[in-house]
Amino acid sequence: MKHKPLITVYMPVFNAAKFLHQSINSILNQTFSDFEFIIVDDASTDNSWKIIKSYSKKDNRIIPIKNKINLGVSLTSNIAISQAKGKFLARMDADDISFTDRLQKQLDFLQQNHSLVAVGGQCIVIDSQDNIIGHKNFPTEPHKLKDMLFWAIPMQQPSMMVNLSKLPKKFTWYQPNQSSAEEINLMFRFMKYGQISNLTDNLLFYRHLDTSLSHKNPKNTFKLTLKSRFNALKLGFKPSLKAIILNLMQIVVILLIPNYLINEIWYRIRGIKKPTGITVGSFAQSQL
Repeated sequence: MKHKPLITVYMPVFNAAKFLHQSINSILNQTFSDFEFIIVDDASTDNSWKIIKSYSKKDNRIIPIKNKINLGVSLTSNIAISQAKGKFLARMDADDISFTDRLQKQLDFLQQNHSLVAVGGQCIVIDSQDNIIGHKNFPTEPHKLKDMLFWAIPMQQPSMMVNLSKLPKKFTWYQPNQSSAEEINLMFRFMKYGQISNLTDNLLFYRHLDTSLSHKNPKNTFKLTLKSRFNALKLGFKPSLKAIILNLMQIVVILLIPNYLINEIWYRIRGIKKPTGITVGSFAQSQL
């Protein structure tokens, strides 16, 4: 692409063929169209690369890249970001579905709020069959996100858009050795250059899969999250007393209870429940 687009959307992919059509289409069908779409296949063993290539032949906004060996989500994301030409950078995951007006709403918000480095949004949670099973509600005020970051994730990563003009050109993105919770470290480092916020609008159908790394081994995910929090303290991050207490409570709970029970507690806290019978398609129709 000779034209420099305003937005770069990037998507790391690994064995996501089952959901890839929905995810790619949700970006290609955005109301805002001045973007490039960098999709990096991390040496998938399913049909993912074939699907990506077929889309790239139909739409020249797609830039397909394939890793020769599996590098993990962090390095794969770094490869995509290194190729970005846009002024704004939007993350997309290969099993989620973006609302069609997501990019336009986030772009408008970042252009109107110059103190922000990144903005996310609210999420509707779906299962592998597109059934709606809950909602993920996040704070919108920057000070609340900052406080929450030390005890919970305040922004859903695949709903994130970043204003690259707020970051130095040699900004270090994802840590290569992190296979899960990689966004926590990133958000802490964003705080050095500005604020983060969320829109009040739903921007994403976030797909909850029990097979994801974070849900298969929540203790390890928490360990990586805790490491990011301690690193932030070393860099001068000052959590509130409430955040410190909640963090200590989490440590005790995670140490004492088994993995399966951690997930059950997480489901209840996040409002994740059995399928309601409402699907992505029926929800979309109800919004028309």
